[in-house]
Amino acid sequence: MWNEEQLAIIESKANRKQVIAAAGSGKTSTMIGLLEEQERRRTILPQRTLIVTFTNKATDEFRDRTITKHLSNEYRISTFHAFCFQSLRRLHPHFKERGILILTDVEKDKLSRDILNKHKFKIGGIPFSILFSRNGKLFKKEFPEVYESYQNELLEYKQKEQKFEFDDLITTVLSELESGESWTKELTNEFDSVIVDEFQDTDWFQLRILKKMNIENMTIVGDDWQAIYGFRGATPEPFLSFPEHFPDTKVFQLCKNYRSLKGIIDLSVLPILRNKNKITKEVISHRQGEMFYLSLVMEHPKRDRQIIKEKLKTFFDTDPETVLLVRSNFRRREWIESGISPDKVLTIHASKGLEFGTVITDISSGWNLTGESDENDMEEERRILYVALSRAKDKLILLGKEKSESKKGLEDELFRYFPKADTRTKGALRLPFLWGNGKTFGGLAQLVRALP
Repeated sequence: MWNEEQLAIIESKANRKQVIAAAGSGKTSTMIGLLEEQERRRTILPQRTLIVTFTNKATDEFRDRTITKHLSNEYRISTFHAFCFQSLRRLHPHFKERGILILTDVEKDKLSRDILNKHKFKIGGIPFSILFSRNGKLFKKEFPEVYESYQNELLEYKQKEQKFEFDDLITTVLSELESGESWTKELTNEFDSVIVDEFQDTDWFQLRILKKMNIENMTIVGDDWQAIYGFRGATPEPFLSFPEHFPDTKVFQLCKNYRSLKGIIDLSVLPILRNKNKITKEVISHRQGEMFYLSLVMEHPKRDRQIIKEKLKTFFDTDPETVLLVRSNFRRREWIESGISPDKVLTIHASKGLEFGTVITDISSGWNLTGESDENDMEEERRILYVALSRAKDKLILLGKEKSESKKGLEDELFRYFPKADTRTKGALRLPFLWGNGKTFGGLAQLVRALP
C-alpha cells in the first residue's frame, strides 16, 4: 500500500518532521496514513491533534478522507485563519463576550476607493489590480507617502468599527502569544500534535505562531516548487529554513510521482531548474508509457485565438479531462469569449491541487510582471508555470507566441525553455532524450544549456 518513502514518514517516531512532497506524490494520503498510525499507537489523542490546511476546500477534502478511512471525528481541521479566528472567539476574554466582526471585501474595496480618491492626482489612473498586486509592492515603491496614508486610514477605520481583516486574526494571535497574555496559556496547552499542509504557502507570522505554541509533535508538509501565493504575502522561505528554526527536525522527501508520465515530469521541471532558491528533488514517475507533447506558436495571442481553438478542438473532443490553463482572469475571459467552455478554462492558481489527462498551458499572454520585478518575482512566475505543467497526466500542449524583436516579454522568456514541435509534420514532438529509466534530473542540465 505504501511506498518506502511514505512508510518511513508514517512509521518515524521523530517529534519534528519536514515532508518535502513533489507534485502527485500522494502527500495527503501519507498524512492520513500518519493519523492512522497515530490512532493505532494511541499515543496522541485525536482531539489533541491540530491539522492546518491552506484553503477551505483542502479542509473539506482532509475531513472527507478521515471519514472514508473511518478515523476519529475529533481532529481539529481548519485553515490557519480559521484556527486563529476560533481561538480568539473561544479563549480571548474580550472576543468571547463581543464576538469578532470581519471587514468584507466589498466594504474594503469601497473604503479603499474613497481613501485613494483623495490622492488621485498623485497615483493617476493605475488600476487597483496593479496597484495592490504582489502585496502592494508597486504601491509601496512608487507612492510611499500615499501608501502610508492609506494604511493609517484603513487602520483607523478598522479600530473605529472594531473589524478585522483575515490577516489581522493571525497577527493578533501572534502578538498575544509573544506578549504572554494569560489566555494564550490554554491555547498552547491544547495540542500535542500538529500537521501543517502546504507549508510553502505560509508566511513568517505563521511560523512564529508555531514556534510560540511549541507543540511537541509537529509535521509540516509542502513543496517549495509550488509556492505561488506571493501576491498574498506568502513566501517559501519559512519552509526552506524550517530545520534552522527547529533543529531537531527530521527531513523526508516524497519524490515518486503517481500522476504524470515521465516525459511530462521532465518537461515540467525545466522552469524550476533555472531557480536558485529551491530544494533539489529527483522526481521519479511511477507510471509507464509514452506521453504526448505539442507546442503551438501564435503570431498574435489575441488575434490567433480562433485558429488555435480549432487546432485544440480534437483534444477537447477526445479527452473529457482536457483543460486550458491561463495565467490571469483577463486571459481566461478572452478564451471564453472565443468559444471555449468556461468549465474548461482555469487560471493556474485555481488548478492547484487538481489533475487532468490533457493540459493545455497558455504561455502566450498574461505573464508580464507589473512594475520593476526582481529575481524573486521571476522565480515565482517559473513556479507558477511548473504548477500548470505538473497538472498533466498524459498529454501536454504549450501555446506560445512568436518572439518580437521590438518587445520581448516574460512570455518569450518562459516559452523558450521548451523544445519546439514541428507542427508542419506530425504535430507532435517525441522527446527520446528525456525518456528512459533514469531519474528526472539526469541529463537535463545539458538540455538546459542547449536551449536558446
